[in-house]
Amino acid sequence: MRGKVWLALIILALIVGLGIGEQVYINKTFDAAIQKSEEITALIRAKNYAGASAAAEAMSDWWKNERDVLEFLCPNNDVKGIMTAISDLQGSLAAKTYDDSLQRSISLTGNVENSKNLLTFKWKNVL
Repeated sequence: MRGKVWLALIILALIVGLGIGEQVYINKTFDAAIQKSEEITALIRAKNYAGASAAAEAMSDWWKNERDVLEFLCPNNDVKGIMTAISDLQGSLAAKTYDDSLQRSISLTGNVENSKNLLTFKWKNVL
């Protein structure tokens, strides 16, 4: 009987630990994505379009690496939507439609913030 209780406690601790680890990873990843997106917006506002294009390319490469883990932890539509927004931003920078690029970079930041708010644990979402 004691062995079953210990086994249940170990499994419970493992579940709680994995849940906390997941939330920490999601928070750190989405915070980094928000920072990268805001940096791109700042570069576009400063009319440093080559720098913005390079930063968007770097963010795309970074997100592709993070996407593998995030797709395991989160709903795929949220993760794919961010990749689509990054690609749209890259396309508008490549097409030299810089007003559109600014709008897309601001929208990207909003999409990342919204996804973070939906995917992270919040008591208001539980109650």
